[in-house]
Formats: sequence, C-alpha cells, structure tokens
Amino acid sequence: MKHILSTTVFSLIFSVTLAFPVSAKITLDVPFTSQAPDSVWVQPWQDACEETSIFMVHRYYRGSTIQGSEDAKRGILEIFDMKHALSEESLDETASTMVEVINNFLPWSARVVEEPTIDMMKQELDAGRPVIIPAYAPALHNVYFRGYFPYHMLVLSGYDDAEQTFIDEDPGSQYGHDYRYRYATIMDAMHDFLSGHVQDGPKRAIFTSPEWGATRDLDGDKDGLSKQEEYANGTVPYLFDSDGDGFGDGIEVQHGYWPAKNEQAVVKPGALLISEASPKVYYYKNGKKHHVSSESVFYQHGWSWQMLEWVSNAMMKSIPEGSPLT
Repeated sequence: MKHILSTTVFSLIFSVTLAFPVSAKITLDVPFTSQAPDSVWVQPWQDACEETSIFMVHRYYRGSTIQGSEDAKRGILEIFDMKHALSEESLDETASTMVEVINNFLPWSARVVEEPTIDMMKQELDAGRPVIIPAYAPALHNVYFRGYFPYHMLVLSGYDDAEQTFIDEDPGSQYGHDYRYRYATIMDAMHDFLSGHVQDGPKRAIFTSPEWGATRDLDGDKDGLSKQEEYANGTVPYLFDSDGDGFGDGIEVQHGYWPAKNEQAVVKPGALLISEASPKVYYYKNGKKHHVSSESVFYQHGWSWQMLEWVSNAMMKSIPEGSPLT
C-alpha cells in the first residue's frame, strides 16, 4: 500500500510538471553603452555598433563596468585601433572581420557560427557566454532607431522563455540596456554584412568564450610576440612598438629590455636610475652612470626616493660606469 501511494504521488507530481512547465530565464551582467556615448550621432559613433558590441563583451569578460561616457569612448576607439591594425578603415564589418579582431588582440576568443538556432544561442547564454548578433537593422523594428541604416550589431545578454524574448544590449540607442527582442525577431533580422544587400546576408552569429584556446598564439601586430606574450609583458597587442622608442616589442623582450616603457627617454642627464638586478642607485651624467655611494650623499644632493627611475637590467648593463659619487 505504501509503495502504491508513493507511485501515485510521483505520477501526480510528474503530470503537474508536464502541464505547467517552468519557463527558463537568464540575464548576464553585460555592461552597456550606446555606440554614441554622448548621444551625438556623428562619425565615428554613427557606425560604431560593431566596435561597441565587442567593447561591451570585453568589459563583461574583464568583470568590470563602464564608467561613464569618457570611459566608453576610449574603449570603443581602442577597438577601432585594433581593427585598423588588421585592415583599412571602413564603416561596416562582417562577423568574421570582428572575430579576427577579437582573436588577435583581446584576452578572450570568438568564432563565427553558421545558421545558429535559438536553442544554440540559449545554451551559450546558459554557460555565461554572450552572443553577438549581426543584423539587418530594419527587421529589428526598434522604435528608438534614428533614420534608415541597413546594418547593425548587438549583444544577446539573456533570454526569457515566458516572454519568448532575447534580452539584449543594443548600442543603437541610449535605451538599449536589457532591451527585449522576440525570438522570432532576432532570427528574422539576423544577417551578416553583405554590401548593398544586408537583408540577403548569411544567417550568422558570433559565439564568444573567456577561453583563449589557440588564439593565444596569434601575433596580430607582427611584432614577434604572441597575444599571450603581449599580455604577460604588459604591451599593447595591436601596436608593433608599444612604448614608441623605435624598437619592436619582440626585439626588446628578446634582448631583455622593457617593451612597455621608453627607457631611452628616462635615461637622460640628471636621472637617478635603479634596476631589479642591483640595489645600487646611479646618477646619470655625460653618458655614464655614477654610483651614489651612500644614503648621506643621496640626501646631500636634495634628492628623494620618488625621483628614482626604474630601468631594465639590460638597459642598466648597457650604460658605461663612471666614478662613484662620494
């Protein structure tokens, strides 16, 4: 009797669950900015939806927010710089072009997915991975869009099965945070860029990941450092010469110099130099370094420890040594 009752109760619960399914919902905390952070819709902001979408996802994977319009503008323009390191200036970019930017220069990765389904995109969001959507803008029917423009890009940051909507970070207006598009709208509007015929462009999406994978070995700026090495050395992954001293980042690392600091600019008459390999402080004068022989000598010259300039061991070794200061 006990067994029969348990089975009956289980069957009842199971049937109720089938009759009233629980609707799934998830929202990722993707920071938002309009592609025109000051609401001034001129270039470069007018056509910055691709760069802004990448910037928002980048801040999400960094775990940081967007601190106002100045922060947003700097971040968006940096994505422009990354893009221009790979290709000439243009207004609209395909999904594959933007994936190339991500994979070469940013500390996460992305891939183009052909004909993605609603379930595939929901699975990505369930895993905490935002999805970037290229779209035929008129098919989105967004009431906040200004004027006609054929191509757009936005970020899926969640979904709501009860409403049958994707939750989006749409940079196309100042009202784009947690904007809702129905599943059917996104699927209809999703088209990769096709010059003159965006509405006929392939159905594609950009799937993102916090994992670098094989992209860690790419060298987008051709300076001899991989993406992983760029971040390890604190260099700018889209600049051949991060510190502007005339030497490529890879060459400097190879020979023991600091690629992210223009050491030649700080080694100048009157500089107080120090390096990691030696506790000695040197005074630079007439092309030579002179050991400051004691703390009392240091203070006699009216110097303070805040005046010290750190240089690499290689730079310090390259400077001829003169007589010490006593």
